[in-house]
Amino acid sequence: MKILYAAAEIAPFARMTYTADMLRFLPASLQDAGFEIRILLPKYGTINDRRNRLHEVIRLSGIEVEVGENVESMKIKVASIPNAKLQVYFLDNDKYFKRKAMFDNPKTESFYDDNDERLAFYNKGVLETVISLGWEPDIIHCHDWPAGLIPLLVRTKYKDEDIFKNTQIVYNLHHPENKGHFEDPSVLKLLGLPDDVDIDSLTEDGAVDMLKLGLKYSDHVVTGNHLKDQFDDLFEQLKIKPTKIQGSPEDVSKKFANYYREIAGEDQ
Repeated sequence: MKILYAAAEIAPFARMTYTADMLRFLPASLQDAGFEIRILLPKYGTINDRRNRLHEVIRLSGIEVEVGENVESMKIKVASIPNAKLQVYFLDNDKYFKRKAMFDNPKTESFYDDNDERLAFYNKGVLETVISLGWEPDIIHCHDWPAGLIPLLVRTKYKDEDIFKNTQIVYNLHHPENKGHFEDPSVLKLLGLPDDVDIDSLTEDGAVDMLKLGLKYSDHVVTGNHLKDQFDDLFEQLKIKPTKIQGSPEDVSKKFANYYREIAGEDQ
């Protein structure tokens, strides 16, 4: 079974929250259990190529991503998680990710002004990379608010791509942090959504909540160790009954292996 992980952090390369620590262990253990795993995250300027032994995947060079009216190209780099057999793919673009920070400006301790562009680029870039790989995922496993646009994109802009025709989307919330709020719909307008998608229907009073969109357009929702009842009202509003997959790293790995097989209709 092929599982695509879309996350903005993974230890030891980039860390914002506990999600990075969980992703250090979970995908590697699942790959050891026989799953075929790919992980994609931004190549932040804080990630040193030489120290982390990154190298470019030449056959994936020149992938282009439309962000509004602009077209940005990216390099795909790859590195192995230390002491594991799992490789991580990095989306490398100097305009959006060369800076020495992730999403918060260390000088102002506030969101970068162009985070709408950066997040549109990342969420679209993940899917464009998979298409270029020619690798058909059985499941796309999205993590937290930074990957909240991927479910929407798969179900709208990329709905006619054969590579995603049998793909199920799991949206995983690990903790109560949600920085995916935008006061205007600019991030949606940058995605190049089809004309039949009503952007106003994706907003509330003109504002965008990436986490809420991720929940709304996913097939399955999972909550992790550091989440209790913080989103219960939102789950109720969207008529979602999330699956709790919690416990030690070893327990979580076994539970996810069974969960993937269950939602894919495979015998355990």
